[in-house]
Amino acid sequence: MKRAVFVCLFCLGSLLFSTGVKAQTQQEEKTSTTEQIDKKATKLLLTVEGMSCQAGCADGIDHKLSQQEGIIKNKTTYATGTSVIWYDEKVISEKKIIELIKDRGFKAAVEKDDNKRKDP
Repeated sequence: MKRAVFVCLFCLGSLLFSTGVKAQTQQEEKTSTTEQIDKKATKLLLTVEGMSCQAGCADGIDHKLSQQEGIIKNKTTYATGTSVIWYDEKVISEKKIIELIKDRGFKAAVEKDDNKRKDP
């Protein structure tokens, strides 16, 4: 009986330890990936006109952009009328990104003073 309890506790401890190691490894990989993204990403800040809501309009733009090769990260916000896009300019151009937003039925233009706005 004691041996069975010991074996169960040993197995449980091993499982918990391996889960912790796996979680730490995944966090390290995520940090490494984020650093790689930062090195190759170009930030684009756009003003977007014509949106009437977050759910259908802004989230719809984000969904369309996220499906495009070269888009690394994006966040469109109805309340501010902006879209912040990090992209790989070797894969997709600023002009193509603006065209994709126009295809959704909105007007997009490069924000002139990007230093006044904070990242999402």
